[in-house]
Order: sequence, then C-alpha cells, then structure tokens
Amino acid sequence: MIRRFLRLVAPTFAALLAAGGWAHAETTNSAPDFKQVYELLRANLPGVTDAGLNSAAVRGLLSQLHGRATLVGGPKGTTVSPAKTVLIKSAVLDSNVAYLHVGQVGDDLANQLSTAYHDLTATNKVVGMALDLRFADGNDYAAAVAVADLFVAKRMPLLQWGQGVESSQPAREPIPGPLLVLVNGETTGAAEALAAALREADAGLLIGNPTAGLAMTTMDFPLKNGEHLRIATSPVKLGNGIVISHVSPDIAVTVSPDDERAYLKNPYGMLAQNDTSPVTTTNDFLQFVDHTSEADLVREKLKDGDDNGAVRPAPAPGKTTPKPVPVIQDPVLARAVDLIKGLAIVHESRL
Repeated sequence: MIRRFLRLVAPTFAALLAAGGWAHAETTNSAPDFKQVYELLRANLPGVTDAGLNSAAVRGLLSQLHGRATLVGGPKGTTVSPAKTVLIKSAVLDSNVAYLHVGQVGDDLANQLSTAYHDLTATNKVVGMALDLRFADGNDYAAAVAVADLFVAKRMPLLQWGQGVESSQPAREPIPGPLLVLVNGETTGAAEALAAALREADAGLLIGNPTAGLAMTTMDFPLKNGEHLRIATSPVKLGNGIVISHVSPDIAVTVSPDDERAYLKNPYGMLAQNDTSPVTTTNDFLQFVDHTSEADLVREKLKDGDDNGAVRPAPAPGKTTPKPVPVIQDPVLARAVDLIKGLAIVHESRL
C-alpha cells in the first residue's frame, strides 16, 4: 500500500523538488533508506500492523511537507476541511480603531468586511483599521482580489494564478487608511496573498511575523480509500510576476504562535507566568507604551495631593470611581493600534 502511495505522488513531488518547492528536503545521503526502515519496523516492532505502520508513514511524510500536501476527504473538488468562518470578529478598539479578524479568505468575505466596517463607522469615528490575518487561510484567490478592491485606490495588476493576471477593481469609495495588516507564520494561502497584494498596492503595512509561504494553487489526486491527496502544484504571484513566498512584515514583532492564540481569545489578558509555562513573547515594547488617558492623569494628580490647595469636591452620591481603561496586551495588536493612531495624527497635522 505504501508503495502504491509513493508511486502516485512521486511525479508531483519530483516537480516540487525541481521547482525548489520542498525546501526541507534532504540533499545528502545522511538519511537512512525509507524502504529499509519501513521493512525493519514491519518485521521487528512488536504490536505493529500493516495498517498502523502505513498510517504512520503517510502522516510522517505529509508532516515533513509543511502543508504543501494534505489528505482530504470526499469527492474530488469538494471542500475538505471543516468550514471556517470567513469573518470572525469586528470591533472598535481604543475608542477609534476598527478591528476585523479574518478566519478564512473565501467567498463573501469582501461583502462581510465592507458591511462590518460600515456598521462600526455608523456609530463610531474611527481613524484606521487593523486587519487581522493571523492564522487565516483559504485557497480562493479571487476572494483575495475582491477584498483588496475594498482598499486599493487605483486599477493595477494584483495577483496571478492559473492563467492570466487579475487586476484590481477599486471601489467607488475605498476604505480609508491607515491600514495595518497583522500576519504570522500560520497566515497561509489566499490570506498571505491578500497581505502581499495590499502591501504591493501601497494600501497597508504588514506587522507581525513572516507568513507560511503556502500561497499556491492545488490539485486533488484520488486515493483508493476514498480520500484525495491535495498537492500544492503552482505558486501564486503578484501582478508584477514576483512569487509570493514567506511574506516578511514591514514591522517585525516576534511572538510565539501559542501566545498569539491566547491573545486572540483575549487581547487584554495577561498570559500566566510560571516555571513550567513561561511567557514566550520576546517583544516587550508594551512596558514603554503609555496608555494613560488625560482623565487618569488628573485623578492621579488629585490622589497625590498636587491640586494647588484646591478643595476636592466630595464624590456625588451613588457614583463610583471609574474603572481603569483596559490595556491591550497582545504585542502585535497593541503596536498596530498605536501606529494607526500615530499615523492618523500625522495625517491630520498635514491637512
């Protein structure tokens, strides 16, 4: 069975190697022969079955391809992984920054983003947007172009995959900047193509960590057990022909994936620190960021007695001291919000 599997995928793997697509492949003779290891395990490992050994071999082989080949179920051409929400969350942060968290770049995302943004701005005056593509994926590159159209102000070649080049079709009133696009090592496929296109069009800045390098078109190959082997066969390119691979952010903020997952659940939460599970964020710029409001400064001044001898008014009956304003602890998001606010101030000062 393992030999049939290898015969099926060998031609495509060879093409990937020739194109440099399998960056992690061994190029020396230091690794043992796979067939020899397989047969020795089959003959000598107690309790192993052919089915179990085959399953382990397939999983191990695919894991080494880092997402460039995956097993999928169902008839050829159907959606294989569990359906993901295209737009996970929309909110206003720090009173004036629109935040939109994307789960998957897919059909209707552009419409949902546009609707969510206009709903937020109907009741809030926002100065910019943080578009969160961390852990976002997708293989709908037409949807990526449609989302980019919301922000791009001019017609230009954006992406090319398959045949031809897809150009932007700018909206009548593009969503105004500043735009900060949050990315990480698990921003994959159409999500990283969207990030690269937005930067290439000068519509936004990227912040976070380099993307996965999996912006590729795929083909499905049927397997005898009813599943399909989905193989990334061709890289997606920007409109100018440059291959999209491991898109580097304009502003690097190093955070571990585990910490980012925790921050996505609660960007205001402090990660637990102990001997067995230390905080792994390596960017500690938050300690230098002053999120104190003017009202906080006044309250602190009165508390210290620095009120020039003025008589402090007694608190009104039934009123309590305002709660402290929560501070964003997510390092990438916090820096994005600060940059958006700063860029908006600079823009206003030039008007």
